[in-house]
Amino acid sequence: MPVSPKFPDTLRALSIAGSFAYEIAIGEKQSEGRSWRTKYRGIVLLHVSTGRDYGEPQSKDIISSIIGAAELYDCTPYPGTDDYYQHWMRNPVLFKKFIANVSGARNYWIPKTPEHIKAFNQAWEQLEIQAPELVNTSQFKFQRQGRFIKISSLKTETAFEVADDGIWECFQSRVRDGEIALTKSEFADFYRMRIA
Repeated sequence: MPVSPKFPDTLRALSIAGSFAYEIAIGEKQSEGRSWRTKYRGIVLLHVSTGRDYGEPQSKDIISSIIGAAELYDCTPYPGTDDYYQHWMRNPVLFKKFIANVSGARNYWIPKTPEHIKAFNQAWEQLEIQAPELVNTSQFKFQRQGRFIKISSLKTETAFEVADDGIWECFQSRVRDGEIALTKSEFADFYRMRIA
């Protein structure tokens, strides 16, 4: 019987070498360095890769495991370089039960096998219990109007505009029929950026 996804189609995972996935999951490390930039924004499952280029993980038992999650909220050039980027994470979660024996992939990856779908389902279930504020979203109208984006609540009268400054490029893949699901922290970021 095929395994059905129980997680949003915007969920991604990132395979991270050495001890860095664990350090992000416990909040000690706020960014992950990469040689490429990303437009993706949202929840990222933290997968401990088999790579040894950057040292050993805290325990051999967590290799090839999804150990937690964080919210990717920005990507900026690393100071002093043109070809290295900091992928900024916040709202880290270390899972109470690691999801073992998960093969990883490059970049921000989506599940491609029934085993991946099962692992993502298990991770999403843990997120719903351990970090409901991260996974609970609300729907908003998200409309590009010239150099601005208008964000309107579907539940209240709240509506405001923010300067586009690359926002549309980062979030357009999540917009469906002019609507987007935003976490509370994403909405709060936009609200702080609103044009008075």
